[in-house]
Amino acid sequence: MSTIKGISPIQTINNYKDSEQTAIRSILRRSWNQKYATGNVNGHARAIGEFKAVSNIGDYLSRKNYACGNIPNPTQPDNVKWRSRIGGIMKQCDQTGVPCSNSNTKFIPDSSDYTTYRKQRALNRNYNDWSNGGDQSHASYVSQMAIRRF
Repeated sequence: MSTIKGISPIQTINNYKDSEQTAIRSILRRSWNQKYATGNVNGHARAIGEFKAVSNIGDYLSRKNYACGNIPNPTQPDNVKWRSRIGGIMKQCDQTGVPCSNSNTKFIPDSSDYTTYRKQRALNRNYNDWSNGGDQSHASYVSQMAIRRF
C-alpha cells in the first residue's frame, strides 16, 4: 500500500470525523518530537520510554545533570566578574550528538497526560491511512462476509 504523506481521506457515512481528530493531527505535526518517537537518534537507542521521549519530559539517554551547548539561564549574567559569585551551567558535552533535555526532568506527568498521549499515538499510527481501516483490494470484505454468513 502506498501512502500519501499527510493525507486525510474523504469522510464516509460510516466514518464520522469531528474537529477533535483535526486538532490531534495538528498537535502531532507541530509538537510531537517525531525523531525521538522512532527510538534511534544518531545511532543511539532510546533509554527512556516513548511517552517521555515524545513529550520531551526526560533526557533521551537518561543522563543525570547533563548540560551541553547554549542553554538559556536567567541567572547567568553577561558580566564576567559576577559569574564566579552567581554560578553558571557547567558544559559537559559528550560525543553522542544527542541534544540534552531542555525541560524539567523531574516533572511527573498526570494520568490524563498519558491518556492523551495514547489517543494521539493511536491516531499517529494511521496518520497517512487513506483506506479508512480497510485495504486497497477489498480483501477485508471477504473476511467480514465469512463472519456474517452464520
